[in-house]
Amino acid sequence: MSHSFPRHTKVSPPVAVSGKGCYLYDASGRQYLDAFGGAAVSCLGHGDVEVTEAIKAQLDKLAFAHTSFLTSDPAEQLADLLI
Repeated sequence: MSHSFPRHTKVSPPVAVSGKGCYLYDASGRQYLDAFGGAAVSCLGHGDVEVTEAIKAQLDKLAFAHTSFLTSDPAEQLADLLI
């Protein structure tokens, strides 16, 4: 029994256990295209060593700064890259 609150209360969601590239895998081994991104989420590629190392390095400096109140060097660098 799950103690988390799912978005749909009549169906139990599958349990995600791993990811590789753009795919997620559930506990029964079923594969899902990870297209679940949202306003504050993006799929950068599960298991990508370069992405994982960049995340670890950033966590040592700053885990999160909400954009309603602050900006950060990584956010500004990304904006420059995107523009």
